[in-house]
Amino acid sequence: MTDLRVEFVFGEVNDQLKSELNAFWMQHGKRYQEELKSFRAAFDNNQKHMGPLKKPISRQPAAISRDQSGAIDGIVFVVLLEMETSLDLGSHAYFQRMYITPASRHPRLANQLFKAFLNGFDRDIEKRDHRAKVLLAENINPGLQKASMRRYFARLDFQMMGGNQLGGEIWVRKLKTQFSF
Repeated sequence: MTDLRVEFVFGEVNDQLKSELNAFWMQHGKRYQEELKSFRAAFDNNQKHMGPLKKPISRQPAAISRDQSGAIDGIVFVVLLEMETSLDLGSHAYFQRMYITPASRHPRLANQLFKAFLNGFDRDIEKRDHRAKVLLAENINPGLQKASMRRYFARLDFQMMGGNQLGGEIWVRKLKTQFSF
């Protein structure tokens, strides 16, 4: 765990990286979906819910981590969504998720990968869709719904909006845009 390799890749996916990402999802996609289902199955349906989101416009990797051998072992990806106007978040938003392979899961890696994503995403305004004024994170893993993790997200300028029908906590973070005044 001494040599963490984290890269911000949003808007910079070449053919080589695309091939590596496809291999990553072929190997880990089923496990990722199973974990999401297990988190949702454990959910108690008596929470305040955020309304339905509209259809995704695009989905792309934003940051990756690599293990000692150079293989991708973690990814943060973002989905650009058209939003329901009733949510009062603007017409569009980015929705973020992160997945780290079970063998590589460690708080230090998760922290470095997530911070590399946020720093790069904040910095590269021109690569983002200007209509998206917020970044949403759905914390569906029960481990992310602990008080310490809620404080972590708050320190990173996220605010909790509430829960959704899938069992996650929805957090929102304002994004600077090219047209911010």
